Amino acid sequence: MNRNESIEEAFLECEEICRQASSTFFATFSALPVQKRRAVHAVYALCRYLDDIADGDTHPVVQETEYLNNLVNARDKLLQSIHQTSMNNSKEEHRYRLMALVDAKERLTRLFEGDETATNGEAIFIAINEVFKQFPVRLTDFETIIEGMEDDLFEVRHKTWDEVRAYCYKVASAVGLVLVEIYGCEDAGARIHAIDMGIQLQMINILRDVSEDYRSGRIYLPINTLSEYNIEITELGNPEFGTNNRWKSFVQEYIEIVRRHQESAQHLFEYLDSKSQLQPKLMCEAYDAIFHEIVRCSGDVLSKRPSLSKWRKIRLAAKLSLRRFRARWS
Repeated sequence: MNRNESIEEAFLECEEICRQASSTFFATFSALPVQKRRAVHAVYALCRYLDDIADGDTHPVVQETEYLNNLVNARDKLLQSIHQTSMNNSKEEHRYRLMALVDAKERLTRLFEGDETATNGEAIFIAINEVFKQFPVRLTDFETIIEGMEDDLFEVRHKTWDEVRAYCYKVASAVGLVLVEIYGCEDAGARIHAIDMGIQLQMINILRDVSEDYRSGRIYLPINTLSEYNIEITELGNPEFGTNNRWKSFVQEYIEIVRRHQESAQHLFEYLDSKSQLQPKLMCEAYDAIFHEIVRCSGDVLSKRPSLSKWRKIRLAAKLSLRRFRARWS
């Protein structure tokens, strides 16, 4: 297989990863020109790969070296001093996951600097290497995404709204910042609104998944603010607590903060052409539907996880088809 065939196969594999991850949002990419679409597939495939490492859903082979071990030791020492909480896994599993993330970060750095041997012949890294060549994406944004994955290796106990926002920035906004560069936004203002879009989407995620995260030992809500409403962490595990007035009051504050970020996020579309708008617009509409469901049930996300109804999914699919058609002919 020659080099061009290898690159083509790599992008096709990334495309398939995206297709399997989410058929709905995979379809939103189709309006993009081929080069941008393939780049977006590669970025999403990389994020899926990193997320699977952090969650223990994949165990890639990592070639241990003295240099890599030293990097892992230094990184682990720094992370433990920052988090000051227990690890989510055994020492052996924690070290393996961290090593895989550090290895991915090191390889991305080498690719960004022009060392193509860092692909190790792996499809995702071959594709990302082409993204680095074709678009002005920033290495720092990829590094930030990995930092968010590293956070999940530790017991999550956010204390303040700023800590919640910082986490959302790492795992969601940073992805948006990469995509903005692929879409071709030259105005720095686009990055500001992309950050707010990532924060509001991830905050909706956090509220929707409170019960699931609690069972996993992760508290992404601001503990200090919960205390102000006299809410104990253990109460998050009680399905009946979702109708408690203390919880409703807290959720009302949470909703207002999400709305402030939503207001800023909407301005991102002013910087995007019609084809680039499709994917983020549809994603926002899907999350808005979940958000409206949370508001409708007065914040009771504990007795039942909010989700899109069958009817809303049909409406979303119809909008997607219409907008894809318009984007292709615009």
